[in-house]
Formats: sequence, structure tokens, C-alpha cells
Amino acid sequence: MLGRSQQKGSTSASGEQSWRSLAGGHKGNRAIQSPAARKRRLIRIGKVLAVLFVFASVVGGIAWGVVALTQREAPIQVSTPSKPVQRILFDTDGVLPDDWLGSMIELRRGMNLMEIDIHDMKRRLEAHGQVKSASVERVFPDTLKIRVREREPVFRMRIAGTGNRTELRIVARDGTLYEGVGYPGATLRRMPFLVPYRHADGRIQPMRGIERVADLLEVTRRTQPNFFRTWQLVSLQHYTGDPDLPGQVIEVRTATVPRIIFGLSTDFAQQLDRLAVVLNYVQNRGNPALKRIDLSLRESAAVQFESGRISTF
Repeated sequence: MLGRSQQKGSTSASGEQSWRSLAGGHKGNRAIQSPAARKRRLIRIGKVLAVLFVFASVVGGIAWGVVALTQREAPIQVSTPSKPVQRILFDTDGVLPDDWLGSMIELRRGMNLMEIDIHDMKRRLEAHGQVKSASVERVFPDTLKIRVREREPVFRMRIAGTGNRTELRIVARDGTLYEGVGYPGATLRRMPFLVPYRHADGRIQPMRGIERVADLLEVTRRTQPNFFRTWQLVSLQHYTGDPDLPGQVIEVRTATVPRIIFGLSTDFAQQLDRLAVVLNYVQNRGNPALKRIDLSLRESAAVQFESGRISTF
């Protein structure tokens, strides 16, 4: 009996430990959560995150406002800071004088810079034949800046004027005919006179091919400057300016040779080399009077003397 009693006590102790384990009394065991508990926990976490987001937004907005106030730029100028015109800056690459500009533009006293129609002023300046291009610019607050690029003058020309009088005109490199303003007398005297080609109806304009003739003048001025100074007149009576037409020639009259014929099919430099040979020959023969030198031949130059003799070189 005593032995059984001890066995029973041992069994009872073992049973108590099993019940505590079933009841979850051990500290290392994890509590079991139901779906409703998990949902409530997620709601609490969401509310905390929402509060944190709102708080961060408020703090960020305050910080941005402080930075914007400390670094804000000056207010935008809506109206242009324009004043009445006080200065006109005039620049040209040619010879047009300031008084010419005064005759071309009209500005009322006290006229505001923004009142000026710079596009119309540009158009009126470029309507003058001597002006190749013009630019008009406002320089605030009170300055008008005008730049002019002039055409390159090549020839002088006489045209019929009023009262049976002739008037002087300038022929530009691009064939434009205009009344020259501001050219010194020395510059005008260096320009040969031009006899233009006349169209079938008697008109002289448009003048075509003047650039090609200007090339002849430039080569002669560069290679034979002393001889070029004797040039008096260039005739285009047999030069239409059409490069596709055969047999066209440019005739030059000088103080020493009445007529020199240049062709369009041979390089001008080559023709001028032949001319130098001819003039050197004539000089070595005592300068017999010349009537005509034809350089338009392909392989040679024909020289006609006043005596009637003709030689080829």
C-alpha cells in the first residue's frame, strides 16, 4: 500500500505539469491571434502612418514657404523701361553721312523709344539704292541703334535728267543703279564710266552680269594698277549679261588704247597677260599709235595700228 501511495504521488505531480502546458502558462509560447485581432492591429498601424504623413506634409510645407520667402526673386517687370529717344547710334561700312540718315528717318521731339516702328524704318532705309541691308534696334532705355551695309560701287554712268541735263548715277556690283551719296571726288574719278547694254525695247535695266565685268576690273586693278588708271569707259553694248550666249564681248576704252576687246570665254587673267605682252612690244617699237587690241581670240591677240597694219601675238 505504501509503495502504491508513493507511485500515485509521482503520477499526480506529472499530471500538474501537463495541464500548465495545455493552458499556455509557459512564457516562451506565442499567443494565438484571430482574424479580427489582426484587422484591428492593421487599422491602428494605418492610422499611425496617416498621422505621420500629415505631420511630414505640414512640416515640409512650412519649410518650403520659409525658403521661398528668403530666396524669392525681384518682381517681373511688366512694362518695358522705355524713355524718350535721347541718342541715335549710326554705323555704316560705307560713306553715307549722318545728315543723310536725318533725311531718311522722322522722329518727333519727345518720341518714346517704344513708339518707333523699327520694321518700317528698316524698310524705308533699304529702299534707298545705296543701302544693301539695314538693321534697326532699340537699346533701352533711350537709344536707337542703326546699322547700314552699303552696295559696292563699280561704275559711274550719265543718264538724261530734267531740262536736257545729264545726271550722275552709280552702278553697283549687283547691277543696282542709284544716286551716290557721300562719295569723295577721288573715289568717283577712279570709277570708269559705263555704257550699258540696251534691251530690245530701249531699256537699260535690269543690268545683268555686272558682277562678271566687276571681276575684270578687279583683276586689272590688282595685276596692272598703272594701266588700270588709264581706263576711261567700259561699253557693254555687245554684252547682255547672259553667260549662255556666244560671242559676247566687253569693250574698254583707255587714255592710251582707244579700244580693247575682252572675251567672256577666256580667263581674264590670261587675256591681261597677252595685253601686257602687246603693250611691252609696242613700247619697244617707239609706241606706234594703236587703234584696237582684240583679246577675245582663244589662242592669240590681234592688234590693229592706226597705220592700218594688223599683227597677231
